[in-house]
Amino acid sequence: MRVEVNVVFVGVLGLVAAAAVLVRALGRTQDRGAWIALAVALAANAAGAITLAGHTGGLPFPSLADAFLLAFFPAAFVAAVLFARARLARFGAALVLDALIGTLGAAAVVTQLQSDLGTVWALAFPMGDILVVVMVVVALTLRGWRVGPVWLLVAAGVLLRVAGDAVYSGVDGTVQAWCVPLLGVASAFAIVGAAWSPEHPPRRVALDGWRTLVTPSLLALVAGGLLVTDHFHRTVDAAIWLSSATLVAVLGRMALTFVENTKLHASRELALTDELTGLANRRLFRERLDSQLGGGNDTPLAVAMVDLDRFKELNDTLGHHAGDRLLAQLGPRLHQVVGEAGLVARMGGDEFALLLPGAGLAKATELGRRVGVALQTPFEIDGLEVVMDASIGCALCPDDGVDAEALLQRADVAMYQAKQARTGFQAYDPSRDRHSRERLTLMAELRRALERDELVLHYQPKVDLQTGLVVGVEALVRWQHPVHGLRGPGAFLPHAEHTALMRPLTLHVLESALSQLAAWRADGLDLHVAVNLAVQNLLDLRTPGQVADLLHRHGLPPEVLTLEVTESLMLHDPQRAGEVLADLRALGVGLALDDFGTGYSSLEHLKRLPVDELKIDKSFVLSMDRDAADRAIVASTSALGRSLGLRVVAEGVESAASGAVLAAIGCDLAQGFHYSPPVPGEQIPGLVRAAALAQIGVVDVTAG
Repeated sequence: MRVEVNVVFVGVLGLVAAAAVLVRALGRTQDRGAWIALAVALAANAAGAITLAGHTGGLPFPSLADAFLLAFFPAAFVAAVLFARARLARFGAALVLDALIGTLGAAAVVTQLQSDLGTVWALAFPMGDILVVVMVVVALTLRGWRVGPVWLLVAAGVLLRVAGDAVYSGVDGTVQAWCVPLLGVASAFAIVGAAWSPEHPPRRVALDGWRTLVTPSLLALVAGGLLVTDHFHRTVDAAIWLSSATLVAVLGRMALTFVENTKLHASRELALTDELTGLANRRLFRERLDSQLGGGNDTPLAVAMVDLDRFKELNDTLGHHAGDRLLAQLGPRLHQVVGEAGLVARMGGDEFALLLPGAGLAKATELGRRVGVALQTPFEIDGLEVVMDASIGCALCPDDGVDAEALLQRADVAMYQAKQARTGFQAYDPSRDRHSRERLTLMAELRRALERDELVLHYQPKVDLQTGLVVGVEALVRWQHPVHGLRGPGAFLPHAEHTALMRPLTLHVLESALSQLAAWRADGLDLHVAVNLAVQNLLDLRTPGQVADLLHRHGLPPEVLTLEVTESLMLHDPQRAGEVLADLRALGVGLALDDFGTGYSSLEHLKRLPVDELKIDKSFVLSMDRDAADRAIVASTSALGRSLGLRVVAEGVESAASGAVLAAIGCDLAQGFHYSPPVPGEQIPGLVRAAALAQIGVVDVTAG
């Protein structure tokens, strides 16, 4: 029995709800089409209820009311598709197959339950209800069950509509008369509540993993159950055919999933492999290293970084294609050396990484030697035989670090140490790591030392070998540390040289040295001062102007200042360094080439650089009185300097015999502990006057 007033009430409220959803949909910027489709679904459902209430005597089946009520389902499905298109990462064959499986599975279930298959209408209502339920389950599954209030309300709205159909077809009397309208009203206003909830950007959902197979698997079980039932009842009807079709579609879906997973696996392999060498790439190396370290912080292993020497020269000479061919040949060699127990990866460019589980220092060192041997076999590139060398740095777990970042960073530091020292292989040495935490602390303290004027200068006299007089000094920086006392330059300069702190430090030394020199010259001492120039200042085009300003501030002529540079500084940027040196030379400042005879010394530099002074490195001077080879090197260097019109200075003179030999071979100036160690500025006047008095045979009773 129907209660028409209830049905009319549901219809009117349904139209109000449809209007409310439509108004909200027109004002939305997101999912407007989907909400309009839901408004149409509500309006169709309301129209069906009102049409049904207008015929108190009942309607034939099917009728216009049934058409209105049935229109709810396609409108709801359109809304679902529009919602899905904005949220699914891809909307292709897999989703189409899932829809087909859902349709066939629902049809099979409904056909099995439907006793009268005389009309399509009789099948359409329960089939639409089942598909709506499947649609809600799939939507919740794809979102990983993380749903907000909007989707809970939408799901509740369509499920309440399904519940109303179930009550209408399965229950008679008063329960039907009151429950169906109540469920209809609740359904309509749940959707209204969802429509008027605040807008949120759509969260993208990927059709991957277990979510892709929930719906086909569930309906495959249902279809299989129907076939089993048929096996025992020996009947063949439409439900069986639909169940079989469902299983065929499920098999197609499973096959498609297999193909997609195969492509995904291939894509993952490609994403973890270096295309040029076929080795592991950086991502795979990190994954394997992290997995090895996952067993505990005491897991013994070694990480090595391998970088080819002179690889840029090969690219510049033969072209990048030649470099690529060499790298492609290098990969198998490294893999053969490391073996299956380890991992070889190309990290980028000509840099490779080795992972050696269970290896200690001895094994890592032996592997470094074997890599060097493997590189000695020539590579054949475009008909040429090319031999390469490599620099290898190694870090050990747990000695040098217990996480991937620390091990890779310290292996990289060791590799650069090996490259600079040209040793081929270098294990990580924290005492040489300018990037360590201790070094960072030291640099912070040194910055504060500059601000607090804790850096002081000591001066080492430079003696004229012909007259015995002190004619100049070299300024050498010291750190008067408030806790550790006076610290020599070796305690902080090697670390500051690689930071931006070196430039202001050099300017501070230059300022202090010129201030002291001005005081000495005002006191009647005709001296010059030498200051070492850092690479940061040598490459700074502002340096000549800064030097000129300092000389002007202290009232000093340019020729009393000598700036010392080493040949190795020129290698950073020869053109820029040459410009700065030319400007300094034009200013009138003296320029000295320091540590000549070591590093990258060449006659080309002597001819090209605008220097006035050549300083012979102390490593040759210290032993020349007992080593004929060193004595010959000093003599030839001195003769070369004189022939080029340069003043020659010998460092490291520690005996009178060495001084006499240097004077005999023609050196101009000398400095070393034989004359005086570096001393504070206030002691220099006494040393200068004592040397002058000694030349005229007068003893200075005030000296010392």
